[in-house]
Amino acid sequence: MKKENTSFFGSIFGAKGSAPAQQKTTQVVLTTSSQPHVLKQRMQDENMTHGETVTANISPVRLEKSFWNEAVLYFCPMKKIEVLRITAAGDGGSLPSEATLDGFSIPKDYVSGYYRLRNVEITSNGTMQVKATSETTWERIEQ
Repeated sequence: MKKENTSFFGSIFGAKGSAPAQQKTTQVVLTTSSQPHVLKQRMQDENMTHGETVTANISPVRLEKSFWNEAVLYFCPMKKIEVLRITAAGDGGSLPSEATLDGFSIPKDYVSGYYRLRNVEITSNGTMQVKATSETTWERIEQ
């Protein structure tokens, strides 16, 4: 008979053995201080309009740890959007003022500071949406 190592509490709560170690990640969020007007200005600098979707690099952005175990992204230092490809043309309308993030997380051991975000999807339909893709990477920038 095979003996299984479980703890008393593990057996009560249904855990068996030890779970494999997983890389914990930190969610990235925007706050009221994230300055989406800077993102809007950089999108206008690239002649983007409402409804347009692009894959781009944006830099620099600032990440800071919050009190809620999240990382807050700030657009305030952003100098440029480098459009890599246009996925959908815009309709010529004006860009919205609010921004959202979708799908961003970073490893627990990240360092607060400045980063270049590579291969993000940016779209502007109702809100300016910055989305992580399977190709998105964070590149630390020393200031």
